[in-house]
Amino acid sequence: MRSVRFFWGSFLAIFLVGVIVALPGAALPLWRARYGVGGEVSFFYTALLLGLLLGVRLGQGEKRHPLFPLALGLVGLAFLGLALAPTYAWVVPLAFLLGLGEGMVNVHGNSLVGELYPERRVELLNRVNVAFGLGAVFTPLALTFLPYPLLLVLAGGLAWAAAFLVWKAPKVAQTPRERRGALWPFLLLVGLYTGLEGALATWNRVWLEALGHATALGGLLLSLYWLFLALGRLLLARRVAKDPLRALQRLLLGVMGLLLLNLHPKAALLFPLAGFLLGPLFSTLFALVQARFGHRALGGLMYAGAAGSTLIPGLFALLPVSGIPWGLLALSLALYLLLWEMAREVSRG
Repeated sequence: MRSVRFFWGSFLAIFLVGVIVALPGAALPLWRARYGVGGEVSFFYTALLLGLLLGVRLGQGEKRHPLFPLALGLVGLAFLGLALAPTYAWVVPLAFLLGLGEGMVNVHGNSLVGELYPERRVELLNRVNVAFGLGAVFTPLALTFLPYPLLLVLAGGLAWAAAFLVWKAPKVAQTPRERRGALWPFLLLVGLYTGLEGALATWNRVWLEALGHATALGGLLLSLYWLFLALGRLLLARRVAKDPLRALQRLLLGVMGLLLLNLHPKAALLFPLAGFLLGPLFSTLFALVQARFGHRALGGLMYAGAAGSTLIPGLFALLPVSGIPWGLLALSLALYLLLWEMAREVSRG
């Protein structure tokens, strides 16, 4: 029963990570109306990132209790503070606290599930990460129906409920005695994956507009993309778990096919399906790194993901609009080739 409690506590924790990631974009119009901010919004992102980097570093330690529930408590306090913040000057330091809690929660929320169910690690890590997609989809939808302060209070309450569920979570498991292979290919894979995921979410909408599609349609397809990302983790988890590296290769072949169709004006509307096929990648790679290299390597994985999701979409800004679909295709090809080489190394070893 304790393992079930910890699983659902981790599910709630990762749901809240999705809420945090989606909050700035969803709340921006409200911040402009409430605080009169413009370019100052960048301060929120900077503070959130600094807190996140420190939180991931703290999360690499072996003491899961009381760090994990305290991190969730901190997230709850930050949400409550944001609900009550009278000026934007209060919002920025609260963003740092939110990022600090997010970093620790993301590491321990994932690693705890992987340690509780080592034989089903790939499958259940994919299942629990469905929560991230739900949180990211829930936040903008909830803000259309609920007052901004009420949503934040509810999110804070969920954080404290999750803290209760993961109370007395077991100590981090020791690093495996024999590390199999090198860590760097996994870090590169995660960086390329988060870069592709972020570039698709940010720049394919620009490409669709260049093809003549309405901005509103692009927004709808983007929501479907995030929804399909969550569905892919849910529905493909068991199939991927049987032979992870080979399964990810096959999924990437499908992604490359969809990105080729992305060049055609009408077929480009199918791009949300790429989210379905990409869905299992991060959780599966997380599970493989945890099994091979142990808990301490997970911080590097998170840093690689943060770097990829920031740097690669930024580089797409240097491309002409006509280069966007080719850049996406090149990224998916690089991912496929790296996975193919890793699968060969594993089969030889």
